[in-house]
Amino acid sequence: MRTEASLVLGAVGDVLMHGAVKDCAASHRPPPGAPGAELEGYDWLYAQVGDLLSQPDLTFANLETPIAPAAGKGSRPFVFNAPPAAARALRRAGVGLVSVANNHLFDQGRDGFLETLAQLDGVGLRYVGAGPSPGEAGPRRIEINGLSLAFLAWSRFFNERGNDCPATPGPCLRAALLDAEGAVAAVRAAAAQAEAVVVSLHWGEEYASQPRAEDVALAHPIADAGALVVLGHHPHVLQPIELYRRADGQVALIAYSLGNFISNQSRRYVHGVTPERTAATRDGVLLRVELARRDYGRGVRRVELASVDYLPLWTENDTVDLDRRRDSRARPSIRVVSIDRSLAQVRAELARFPDPIPAPEQARFVELRQRERLYLARRAAIAAVVGDDFQAEPPAARPR
Repeated sequence: MRTEASLVLGAVGDVLMHGAVKDCAASHRPPPGAPGAELEGYDWLYAQVGDLLSQPDLTFANLETPIAPAAGKGSRPFVFNAPPAAARALRRAGVGLVSVANNHLFDQGRDGFLETLAQLDGVGLRYVGAGPSPGEAGPRRIEINGLSLAFLAWSRFFNERGNDCPATPGPCLRAALLDAEGAVAAVRAAAAQAEAVVVSLHWGEEYASQPRAEDVALAHPIADAGALVVLGHHPHVLQPIELYRRADGQVALIAYSLGNFISNQSRRYVHGVTPERTAATRDGVLLRVELARRDYGRGVRRVELASVDYLPLWTENDTVDLDRRRDSRARPSIRVVSIDRSLAQVRAELARFPDPIPAPEQARFVELRQRERLYLARRAAIAAVVGDDFQAEPPAARPR
């Protein structure tokens, strides 16, 4: 057996541009003309993990917000919008492909939907899950390291109307609404034209740590039709990873929910005080899937899974620590971090304390021990849901 070509696909979950997340970006916005000013502070959200997002050959995310500054009608709880800088920063951080097929796509109406696609094209961030009808689900074909991939994406529903084609001549852009039978047929057709098929599905029950029976019943036929990787999202919490043996003997990966990547959910969580289940919306992973074309000899070649692992992530959020009575201008500090890296940094600082701890340093020592306990608890919670068999070795320290 000989490996002829390979690639690593990375994947993270939901990118939720809550108002506090946008406020956080604004509070880190550099002055006009400064380096990175065009990112408007959104790059700060991912600064701790950008090198990890960039390591795979392609990293995927679920973009759960319109990007519609011109057509936007305003945002409010459960109705999202974000500026082009949010997409630009995501691209700069290492995300190369997003799904737009999710329930918030029409939050800013049909005009906002059309503007979102144009804005993503403008910042060079590829997307899947919307396009000219009847091929709105894809496939979006991408060649990496000599391997031909086909990406498809569907959403189970949309919160707002806007997907109907207008009564005007010319091509119609639509978003991909999930139809089980049609999805299976589309995957089968894509598999006949590409070496590997990756499917994104916005489905499931919000805040449930296990997939619904009907989602499992759909995931398996989609894999049997030719999908090698299935990436799920919408529950806003992590769900298990399954290695499913297809009818043809190939092993497919099904990640039922990748959880949140960044959001303002569980902003009031305090470890050791708040019920642990409320922290789950701040847990995330960077899933890494290696695909390889292997020559088995005698004319037998196929692309298959070569390895699967994940890095545990956590969304830091200091909302609970802010005292707006003292400073009405205080804004939350929200960012994604690698749990393993943060744990290593905390332990390195703890190791520098003397024994016994001098009184002036005891408060800081206790704070660090509490953070150590938090990171260990979230790492264990993620492993309990996703599967500790897939947990990767801690990454190297972040480059300075």
